[in-house]
Amino acid sequence: MLRINPTPGLYGSHSGRIFQETVPARYAHWLEVPPELEEEAMSYLPFIILTIKKGAITGVAQGQRPEPVKPEPLSLDVLRKNKLEEISNSARSVIISGCGVTLSDGSVEHFSLTETDQINLTTAFGAVAQGAVGYPYHADGQLCRLYPAADIMAIGAAVTAHKLYHTTYCNHLKVWIRRVETAEELESIQYGSELPEDLANNMVEVLQYAQAM
Repeated sequence: MLRINPTPGLYGSHSGRIFQETVPARYAHWLEVPPELEEEAMSYLPFIILTIKKGAITGVAQGQRPEPVKPEPLSLDVLRKNKLEEISNSARSVIISGCGVTLSDGSVEHFSLTETDQINLTTAFGAVAQGAVGYPYHADGQLCRLYPAADIMAIGAAVTAHKLYHTTYCNHLKVWIRRVETAEELESIQYGSELPEDLANNMVEVLQYAQAM
Protein backbone atom coordinates (compact mmCIF):
# COMPACT_ATOMS: atom_id res chain seq x y z
CA MET A 1 0.00 0.00 0.00
CA LEU A 2 1.15 3.55 -0.71
CA ARG A 3 0.93 6.07 2.09
CA ILE A 4 1.62 9.80 1.79
CA ASN A 5 2.45 12.32 4.48
CA PRO A 6 -0.38 14.86 4.28
CA THR A 7 1.80 17.56 5.79
CA PRO A 8 3.88 19.23 3.05
CA GLY A 9 7.61 19.58 3.54
CA LEU A 10 10.26 21.67 1.81
CA TYR A 11 8.85 23.72 -1.11
CA GLY A 12 5.47 21.98 -0.72
CA SER A 13 6.76 18.48 -1.41
CA HIS A 14 5.10 15.40 0.09
CA SER A 15 6.84 12.24 1.27
CA GLY A 16 5.43 8.91 0.13
CA ARG A 17 6.31 5.32 0.89
CA ILE A 18 5.06 1.87 0.02
CA PHE A 19 4.42 -0.47 2.93
CA GLN A 20 4.09 -4.19 2.38
CA GLU A 21 2.42 -5.15 5.65
CA THR A 22 2.46 -3.44 9.06
CA VAL A 23 2.82 0.33 9.09
CA PRO A 24 5.29 1.51 11.77
CA ALA A 25 3.76 3.77 14.40
CA ARG A 26 5.77 6.80 13.25
CA TYR A 27 3.97 6.62 9.89
CA ALA A 28 0.52 6.11 11.36
CA HIS A 29 -0.55 9.68 10.53
CA TRP A 30 0.31 9.21 6.84
CA LEU A 31 -2.77 8.68 4.69
CA GLU A 32 -3.31 5.59 2.57
CA VAL A 33 -3.77 6.17 -1.15
CA PRO A 34 -6.72 4.28 -2.66
CA PRO A 35 -5.47 1.43 -4.91
CA GLU A 36 -6.99 3.01 -8.02
CA LEU A 37 -4.95 6.20 -7.43
CA GLU A 38 -1.61 4.62 -6.50
CA GLU A 39 0.00 4.59 -9.96
CA GLU A 40 -1.03 8.17 -10.67
CA ALA A 41 0.13 9.33 -7.23
CA MET A 42 3.52 7.64 -7.66
CA SER A 43 4.06 9.54 -10.91
CA TYR A 44 3.33 12.86 -9.20
CA LEU A 45 5.44 12.50 -6.05
CA PRO A 46 6.96 14.41 -4.38
CA PHE A 47 5.19 17.48 -5.79
CA ILE A 48 1.64 16.25 -5.55
CA ILE A 49 -1.66 17.94 -4.73
CA LEU A 50 -3.89 15.90 -2.45
CA THR A 51 -7.66 16.11 -2.17
CA ILE A 52 -8.56 15.02 1.34
CA LYS A 53 -12.08 14.49 2.64
CA LYS A 54 -12.90 13.23 6.12
CA GLY A 55 -9.28 12.23 6.71
CA ALA A 56 -8.95 10.18 3.54
CA ILE A 57 -7.30 10.86 0.16
CA THR A 58 -9.95 11.09 -2.52
CA GLY A 59 -7.98 12.64 -5.35
CA VAL A 60 -4.47 13.47 -6.56
CA ALA A 61 -3.08 15.96 -9.04
CA GLN A 62 0.30 17.06 -10.33
CA GLY A 63 1.84 19.79 -8.19
CA GLN A 64 4.19 22.45 -9.50
CA ARG A 65 7.89 21.94 -9.00
CA PRO A 66 9.26 25.22 -7.62
CA GLU A 67 11.89 27.15 -9.49
CA PRO A 68 15.30 26.78 -7.86
CA VAL A 69 16.19 29.69 -5.66
CA LYS A 70 19.24 31.48 -6.98
CA PRO A 71 21.55 32.48 -4.14
CA GLU A 72 22.52 36.10 -3.83
CA PRO A 73 25.99 36.68 -5.29
CA LEU A 74 28.69 37.06 -2.65
CA SER A 75 30.22 40.48 -2.20
CA LEU A 76 33.77 41.13 -3.41
CA ASP A 77 34.92 41.44 0.21
CA VAL A 78 33.58 37.99 1.07
CA LEU A 79 35.05 36.47 -2.09
CA ARG A 80 38.38 38.07 -1.28
CA LYS A 81 38.32 36.70 2.27
CA ASN A 82 37.48 33.21 0.97
CA LYS A 83 40.26 33.36 -1.60
CA LEU A 84 42.82 34.45 1.00
CA GLU A 85 41.81 31.52 3.20
CA GLU A 86 41.98 29.12 0.24
CA ILE A 87 45.50 30.26 -0.66
CA SER A 88 46.68 30.03 2.96
CA ASN A 89 45.36 26.47 3.24
CA SER A 90 47.00 25.48 -0.04
CA ALA A 91 50.37 26.92 1.03
CA ARG A 92 50.16 25.17 4.39
CA SER A 93 49.37 21.86 2.70
CA VAL A 94 52.25 22.18 0.23
CA ILE A 95 54.71 23.10 2.98
CA ILE A 96 53.64 20.19 5.18
CA SER A 97 53.96 17.78 2.26
CA GLY A 98 57.69 18.47 2.38
CA CYS A 99 60.29 17.85 -0.30
CA GLY A 100 62.84 15.39 -1.65
CA VAL A 101 66.48 15.72 -0.61
CA THR A 102 69.54 14.35 -2.42
CA LEU A 103 71.84 12.82 0.20
CA SER A 104 75.61 12.32 0.18
CA ASP A 105 75.33 8.79 -1.25
CA GLY A 106 73.29 10.06 -4.20
CA SER A 107 69.97 8.68 -2.98
CA VAL A 108 66.86 10.85 -2.74
CA GLU A 109 64.61 10.66 0.29
CA HIS A 110 61.45 12.59 1.08
CA PHE A 111 60.93 14.54 4.29
CA SER A 112 57.57 15.93 5.44
CA LEU A 113 57.30 19.18 7.36
CA THR A 114 54.54 18.93 9.92
CA GLU A 115 55.04 21.14 12.97
CA THR A 116 56.56 18.20 14.83
CA ASP A 117 58.87 17.44 11.90
CA GLN A 118 60.06 21.04 11.82
CA ILE A 119 60.84 20.98 15.55
CA ASN A 120 62.72 17.69 15.22
CA LEU A 121 64.72 18.90 12.23
CA THR A 122 65.60 22.13 14.02
CA THR A 123 66.91 20.06 16.93
CA ALA A 124 68.93 17.84 14.58
CA PHE A 125 70.34 20.78 12.67
CA GLY A 126 71.27 22.52 15.93
CA ALA A 127 73.09 19.44 17.22
CA VAL A 128 75.14 19.13 14.04
CA ALA A 129 75.89 22.85 14.04
CA GLN A 130 77.36 22.41 17.53
CA GLY A 131 79.69 19.63 16.36
CA ALA A 132 77.73 16.36 16.34
CA VAL A 133 79.02 13.99 13.64
CA GLY A 134 75.50 12.74 12.96
CA TYR A 135 71.95 12.66 14.25
CA PRO A 136 69.16 10.02 14.30
CA TYR A 137 66.24 10.87 12.03
CA HIS A 138 63.93 9.21 9.52
CA ALA A 139 62.60 9.90 6.04
CA ASP A 140 58.90 9.49 5.27
CA GLY A 141 57.86 5.89 5.81
CA GLN A 142 61.37 4.79 6.77
CA LEU A 143 62.94 3.53 9.97
CA CYS A 144 64.93 5.93 12.08
CA ARG A 145 68.65 5.78 11.33
CA LEU A 146 71.79 7.77 11.96
CA TYR A 147 72.28 10.45 9.31
CA PRO A 148 75.82 11.84 8.96
CA ALA A 149 76.25 15.56 9.62
CA ALA A 150 76.52 16.35 5.90
CA ASP A 151 73.10 14.80 5.25
CA ILE A 152 71.51 16.60 8.19
CA MET A 153 72.86 19.87 6.78
CA ALA A 154 71.54 18.99 3.31
CA ILE A 155 68.10 18.12 4.71
CA GLY A 156 68.05 21.34 6.74
CA ALA A 157 69.00 23.46 3.73
CA ALA A 158 66.44 21.79 1.44
CA VAL A 159 63.47 22.00 3.79
CA THR A 160 64.34 25.59 4.72
CA ALA A 161 64.41 26.57 1.04
CA HIS A 162 61.15 24.68 0.44
CA LYS A 163 59.35 26.47 3.26
CA LEU A 164 60.82 29.85 2.34
CA TYR A 165 59.77 29.56 -1.29
CA HIS A 166 56.17 28.65 -0.56
CA THR A 167 55.80 31.12 2.31
CA THR A 168 57.09 33.89 0.06
CA TYR A 169 54.96 32.83 -2.88
CA CYS A 170 51.86 32.70 -0.67
CA ASN A 171 52.59 36.21 0.60
CA HIS A 172 52.85 37.55 -2.95
CA LEU A 173 49.63 35.81 -3.98
CA LYS A 174 47.85 37.50 -1.09
CA VAL A 175 49.10 40.92 -2.20
CA TRP A 176 47.72 40.15 -5.66
CA ILE A 177 44.39 39.04 -4.20
CA ARG A 178 44.02 42.21 -2.14
CA ARG A 179 44.49 44.49 -5.12
CA VAL A 180 42.24 42.90 -7.75
CA GLU A 181 38.88 44.57 -8.26
CA THR A 182 36.59 41.97 -9.83
CA ALA A 183 35.23 38.56 -8.90
CA GLU A 184 36.52 37.17 -12.20
CA GLU A 185 40.07 38.22 -11.37
CA LEU A 186 39.79 36.66 -7.92
CA GLU A 187 38.52 33.38 -9.34
CA SER A 188 41.44 33.20 -11.78
CA ILE A 189 44.00 33.26 -8.95
CA GLN A 190 44.95 29.75 -7.90
CA TYR A 191 47.85 28.32 -5.95
CA GLY A 192 50.41 27.79 -8.68
CA SER A 193 49.30 30.76 -10.80
CA GLU A 194 52.02 32.84 -12.41
CA LEU A 195 52.40 36.12 -10.54
CA PRO A 196 52.01 39.50 -12.23
CA GLU A 197 55.35 40.85 -13.46
CA ASP A 198 55.98 43.30 -10.62
CA LEU A 199 55.22 40.71 -7.94
CA ALA A 200 57.20 38.01 -9.75
CA ASN A 201 60.25 40.30 -9.95
CA ASN A 202 59.96 41.19 -6.27
CA MET A 203 59.72 37.53 -5.29
CA VAL A 204 62.88 36.72 -7.25
CA GLU A 205 64.73 39.53 -5.47
CA VAL A 206 63.56 38.32 -2.06
CA LEU A 207 64.62 34.72 -2.71
CA GLN A 208 67.97 35.77 -4.17
CA TYR A 209 68.66 37.91 -1.12
CA ALA A 210 67.73 35.04 1.20
CA GLN A 211 70.00 32.62 -0.67
CA ALA A 212 72.92 35.05 -0.47
CA MET A 213 72.69 35.35 3.31
